[in-house]
Amino acid sequence: MKPLGALLAGGRSSRFGSDKALALLAGEPLLAHAARAIQPFVAEIIICGRIAPMHGFRAVADRPGPDLGPLGGVCGALQEAAARGYDRILTIGCDMPIVPSALIERLITAAGAAYVVDAPILGVWPTALGEGLAHHLSYGEDRSIRRWAASVAAVAIDAAGSLVNVNRPEDLVRFEVHRGRGDPA
Repeated sequence: MKPLGALLAGGRSSRFGSDKALALLAGEPLLAHAARAIQPFVAEIIICGRIAPMHGFRAVADRPGPDLGPLGGVCGALQEAAARGYDRILTIGCDMPIVPSALIERLITAAGAAYVVDAPILGVWPTALGEGLAHHLSYGEDRSIRRWAASVAAVAIDAAGSLVNVNRPEDLVRFEVHRGRGDPA
């Protein structure tokens, strides 16, 4: 069974200055690029950290509440996936417009939980982790994805190259320039 895909888009975009999920790259919002990167590997895609559907993706609120960072989105996606019969989720940040398919394949084929060392928001998480993560977040525990991943014995996978992540408007401009020259970002 393919996993449920989860676009993590609940951040405040404070470094970007506006909603970066909707920032345009080659005429499309960043979240559409991220969705396209995971689409071949998932049964369907949801958008986490939102209260209303966006660009055709069903919205799932962060859990157990708002403002918990990416782990709140992971928790919301895990609970949604479990309720709908999925055994795992594949997460990606809305600000990751290009991810090598081979890297996603390595995540998908890993046994249990796995994440990318350089971008821990990109990971595969069994739905069985949902209740424990909700408990972890409910009690004000550490919100670091890396430390939580270590606590659940997730496999850390090296990206074997740089990944594109858009945090500031200048990152988007730099990526457009590299893309225009045919360079890898």
